[in-house]
Amino acid sequence: MPFYDLNDAETQEMPGRNRKLVVGENLMMVFVERREARPHDHVHENEQMLYFLEGKAMCRLGDEEREIGPGQVVHVPSGLNHHLQPLTPTIRYIGIYSPPREAVIKGEA
Repeated sequence: MPFYDLNDAETQEMPGRNRKLVVGENLMMVFVERREARPHDHVHENEQMLYFLEGKAMCRLGDEEREIGPGQVVHVPSGLNHHLQPLTPTIRYIGIYSPPREAVIKGEA
């Protein structure tokens, strides 16, 4: 199905965040609403892009750290250690993964 409505998508409710997924064959989109939480360093083989809609966060990619906010995009290359630390009570962003990240689909990451 090539058309989706996030209002109809099931919400994954997780500690500190809620998200909705749209999964294709070679990529996936995740709409995330995240509340204050401790950063979690992690690495995955999926290439990832984050587009910020609301709030501010500190983003670390490898050894580089930068404050990001609405309208900004972060590109996370495959295999790069990274984390995201909310600086406001809530942040909202869209994440794109290629290929789809199974751990996110299963609610494990």
